[in-house]
Amino acid sequence: MEYRQLVATYDRLDATASTIEKTEILATAFEDAGELLPELTQLARGRLFAPWEPDDLGVSSSLTARAIANATGVAHDRVEAWYRETGDLGDAAALAVENRSQATLFSGTLDVATVYETLRGLADYEGAGSQDRRIDDIAGLLADADPDEARYVVRTVVGAMRLGVGEGTIRDAVAAAFLDDSEEAVSAVERAYEVTNDFRTVSETARTRGLDGLASLGVELFRPVKAMLARKAESVADALDSTERPLLEYKYDGMRAKIHVRDGEVRVFTRRLEDVTAQFPDIVAAVEAELDAENAIVEAEVVGYDPETGGPIPFQELSKRIKRTSDIEELAAEYPVTVRVFDLLYRGDGSLLDSPLVERLARLDDLLDADGETLERATHLQPESLEDAEAFYGDALEAGQEGIIVKNLDAAYQPGSRVGYMLKVKPTMEPLDLAVVQAKWSEGRKSEWLGRLRLACWDAEREELREIGRIFSGLTDDELRELTAKLEPLVRSVEGRTAKLRPEVVIEVEYEEIQSSTTYDSGYALRFPRFGGFREDLAPEDADRLERVERLYEEQ
Repeated sequence: MEYRQLVATYDRLDATASTIEKTEILATAFEDAGELLPELTQLARGRLFAPWEPDDLGVSSSLTARAIANATGVAHDRVEAWYRETGDLGDAAALAVENRSQATLFSGTLDVATVYETLRGLADYEGAGSQDRRIDDIAGLLADADPDEARYVVRTVVGAMRLGVGEGTIRDAVAAAFLDDSEEAVSAVERAYEVTNDFRTVSETARTRGLDGLASLGVELFRPVKAMLARKAESVADALDSTERPLLEYKYDGMRAKIHVRDGEVRVFTRRLEDVTAQFPDIVAAVEAELDAENAIVEAEVVGYDPETGGPIPFQELSKRIKRTSDIEELAAEYPVTVRVFDLLYRGDGSLLDSPLVERLARLDDLLDADGETLERATHLQPESLEDAEAFYGDALEAGQEGIIVKNLDAAYQPGSRVGYMLKVKPTMEPLDLAVVQAKWSEGRKSEWLGRLRLACWDAEREELREIGRIFSGLTDDELRELTAKLEPLVRSVEGRTAKLRPEVVIEVEYEEIQSSTTYDSGYALRFPRFGGFREDLAPEDADRLERVERLYEEQ
């Protein structure tokens, strides 16, 4: 399949704002894809890897601009100027190809498989000369590209397709292409994706084996499933009234983790499905010593504590370990953890997702070492009365935890959905988790630091971020330094001192009030927002949803 055929699909997607039309366009493309279907389901969103695979290509916008310059003979400064003017490095690449001063002696025709494999291969380069090899590979693709092809090659590299295609659109298109557009078909595709997190597998299974094949897809060790999400209850009484057979657990301020054990080997995955095994050797050692299982998936909250006082530390402190690639042992000693285990999703050779919670917990208890020092069951209670439950909630807050989780002991595990099987009870004015979409270089002595953050919540219906406010002040020098280090590699375009960002950083935001506003496209604004810390465990689509902002606004 020639790459220009995929680019034509991209252009049709770009030309419509209608989600229905986007779904129809993709369904047609998937039907015609043949053996390239797995690759197309990834490339439709500009993704080269499943969410749980290592996906760092090691290519910044600056390196990509150098590749554009090398491929076209256009000066690097001119490429950068076009990038600043258009706000889109893909558009800058198209302009460079249109104005190229050099042509390859033997130019070829790009095909989808070559583009896909070449770009995935960028992540494999290591050591001396790896950056030059990445630049050469991108330049090689661009040398054979026409302007429109160059635009989308570069957008794929920098992770900014701008097509308005999210997981829901891919899900619906797979159902329409190979099943039908019924609610049953869409639900089958969604369930298969939630347990595999890989549209390559889901789409190929739907194409070749239909509904029965999708139903057969299940949990696999070392392939993480999405976490089951909780809805917020207004009070302890409301949570109990909504739960037939309640179990209460502390809601810890930590990192939610799936711990996989396969033939004795341990891997640790975050809520974002990232593999952080290397960052937490202490968890690996604890699981090997305190969990009696050769094959299992345990869900837990990893909670950091102060080694001097033994008290819990905020997630923002613990999060320093999540992305660390050096001095890991030293950081583990500085921020030690306990692992509060609360579910068992797989044991032996089979999934437990469809088993009731009471059974999963009984089997979990059988695996835990009663004398273990690191792995412990989450603090829990089966309340006999509302008074018991409210006292337990008070104990959780007194212990420095976020609140409580109320679960139904008869419920199965539903990955990825706020289905009402779990409810959380927290203090009413809880913070929001928001994506950073824009920042501005400060002035004076802080001129080299990015601040003045523009924030956005997630609109699940439109599958895009919607702006909701800005943080103008209140950041310490250390926070500004850390923000700048995280945000500068994500800069898409610059106008004056304002930088538009690839929205990968999610932060916790405290505020005084939510107001109706026409300033931001969400329709709301935060009054006196304050930086509460980084949420390393969340992706932009995990940011708080617009519907939650609307509800909080109504409940003020």
